[in-house]
Amino acid sequence: MNIASAIEGHEAARIALYEDDVVVTYGELQQRVANVRAGLATRGVTVGSRVLIVGENEVDFVLAIFAAIGLGAEVAPIRASNPLPEVERKASAIEPAVVVLCQSALWINDTGLDNQHPHVCSVAEAESEGAELDNVGLAERQPGDTAFLLLTSGVTSMSKVAVLSHGNLDWVQRAVISGADDGMRPDDVALGLLPLTHIFGLNVVLFSSLRSGGSIVLQQRFDPVRSMELIETHQVTTISGAPAMWQRWVATDYPGNPLVSVRRASSGAAALPIKTFNAVRDRFGLEIGEGYGLTETSPIVTWSRGVIPRAGSVGLPLEGVEIVIVEPDGTPVESGDAGEIVVRSPGVFQGYLDAKEATEQVLTADGWFWTGDMGVFDSDGFLYLVDRIKDIVIVSGFNVYPAEVESVIMQHPDVRGVIVVGTSDERTGEAVVAHVSGQVSVEELDEYCRASLSRYKCPSEFHLVDELPVSPNGKPLRRALRT
Repeated sequence: MNIASAIEGHEAARIALYEDDVVVTYGELQQRVANVRAGLATRGVTVGSRVLIVGENEVDFVLAIFAAIGLGAEVAPIRASNPLPEVERKASAIEPAVVVLCQSALWINDTGLDNQHPHVCSVAEAESEGAELDNVGLAERQPGDTAFLLLTSGVTSMSKVAVLSHGNLDWVQRAVISGADDGMRPDDVALGLLPLTHIFGLNVVLFSSLRSGGSIVLQQRFDPVRSMELIETHQVTTISGAPAMWQRWVATDYPGNPLVSVRRASSGAAALPIKTFNAVRDRFGLEIGEGYGLTETSPIVTWSRGVIPRAGSVGLPLEGVEIVIVEPDGTPVESGDAGEIVVRSPGVFQGYLDAKEATEQVLTADGWFWTGDMGVFDSDGFLYLVDRIKDIVIVSGFNVYPAEVESVIMQHPDVRGVIVVGTSDERTGEAVVAHVSGQVSVEELDEYCRASLSRYKCPSEFHLVDELPVSPNGKPLRRALRT
């Protein structure tokens, strides 16, 4: 098996991708991927090679992903919009044999990254070189072989890189495609707006859509009006978005109902406010089906497909997923009580790269993954998320790890200490707040963070304090600063 075969076997004339004025058929996609595959092979990419792909939701990214996976490489995709320090940290965490730059990432060529990683090439270079060579076929892989290395944090000293296998992703793809009425179909058109560098956009939107023979409308940057135009122009049938996106779509004054062609709408990454659920139903006539998943579960754990969505619930377990709600000691809670969500399924990851202790903290020998999320089942088996045990802050559907932000801020020479927490935000769901001690101004901190972190990771507020709350053993007490 090889999940790169998802683009094979479809009618050559069918449209696979739309990107602005560019239209790519399946026949063209297969040939172009084959060219990039051959070009990367000449650069030494083979089974087990680690490849870092830097890009956005663009044709180049699709070509690079399928080419590298097709060669049997272990692929780490990251966004081209990341600042250079973040790209460098992630490259150091992965230690790739080759770094592949998509069109959106060509600015990196002027930064000197190739001094640290000599094997840097663009997708265009690989495609051009490969076009002159004989085709290189797909490498045969086993279900347990690594396909993707997805970073769940960006700081080298504390990075966690989730290892996902071909079998993990294949199982979720088959579940997404299955179902005569609700599954993905060849006549579906998906809006490719969620970042393809993240697990949902990567496996559910990209791989599952192309495996079903459907089309994807690529959009690199979220603009609610532009989304409406694309949905209406291409008669999009499936939309997956984060709550902040749905809130922005509802708020637009775009005329009429541009979502009339949509047959399946879903939301994930964070809890969908009930008022947003109701507003979407009133504005567009759609009931959003919520789901729940994590990078470590490839990603789907629960969803609302095949049932009437319940506002506030993330749906029912995907068939084949086992879920137990437990006390901290692992004892199952009483019916109707909240506890930590523990999951077992064929989609559960292989562990964290080169991090045996971190893996053993969350993954048992018999395959149970402790999610760190609190949840509760209702009497009909619908899951509701209650809280997060982990300190993740979710900004517009993107995970922000306080430790990563803290690590960056602590590099400022005038900062003595920092604790980062999340706070509620009406526009983005949550926002990042930094409590900082030291001889530094808010303006300096803001400028420093913007130079080193993605925009959604930058604190929206800085509070300068004399002392930070810590426990007797020196552990920061985030709970004392949450509002």
